[in-house]
Amino acid sequence: MRPTFLSIGHFCYDVSPDGYILGGSASYSTLTACNLGCRARAVTAVGKNFDRQHCLLEGIDTVYHESPETTIFDNQYDENGRRQQFILGHAKQLKGSDIPAEWCTTDIVYLCPIADEVSAELVHCFSEDTLIGATPQGWLRHWGANGKVHAKRWETAETILPYLDVLILSDEDLRSYPDELEKYIRFAPIVVLTKGAGGATLFQQGTQLDSAAYPVTEVDPTGAGDVFATAFLINYYQTRSVQDALNFAHCVASFAVEGIGTTCIPKLAQVMSRLRV
Repeated sequence: MRPTFLSIGHFCYDVSPDGYILGGSASYSTLTACNLGCRARAVTAVGKNFDRQHCLLEGIDTVYHESPETTIFDNQYDENGRRQQFILGHAKQLKGSDIPAEWCTTDIVYLCPIADEVSAELVHCFSEDTLIGATPQGWLRHWGANGKVHAKRWETAETILPYLDVLILSDEDLRSYPDELEKYIRFAPIVVLTKGAGGATLFQQGTQLDSAAYPVTEVDPTGAGDVFATAFLINYYQTRSVQDALNFAHCVASFAVEGIGTTCIPKLAQVMSRLRV
């Protein structure tokens, strides 16, 4: 039976030279889960300007909650690949009451805020057999009247981390507060720190495991962290091997960065043809 994979976070629009394109951790992750053979689900909030019939979202079982706005990001990268973000719209927060009761026994849950929209209470909504993973980037952001996004400390970390199975974050997430990593490792059972082309480091019960990324030509890094996180959670759910899950996640993410946006998220057959053994 195919595992069920539920993403909780905002579908959003990203600004591109050709107009708005589909973005958001929830969209990247559910597309990845669908391509990897899972039954993909999402709980999100969007405004009236969001295209709920978007062709890329076909096959994803989605609960849309109405919001005055759709979350919109303008991601700008410098010559070193560092990102500066502006938020041009912000949908409402998602809470425990927004989750359908029949989805509370899903196999894998991915809490993936992009604009502080995932309430801490959501970690208590699922069965004890559910594998719960999260990426904290949306809990680490705040913005002012001009929409420019700045880093902040994760205020609800200690109320969420003990209830996660896996936390996955990037070195970019730690740039402003590198001292926070120690706290994350102390509270979460498994922490994976991704470093782009530099690979990843996994922390578990006092041990540390380094893993290498797949060498590819990067075209667009947007969403790669969510693709990696999704692939890791799916493989870890299936194998319970952190080493296998790291290798699988690096492989899947290597495809994603080879094209713009969601265009190169791979199918499972593609992944198996490139997977290191």
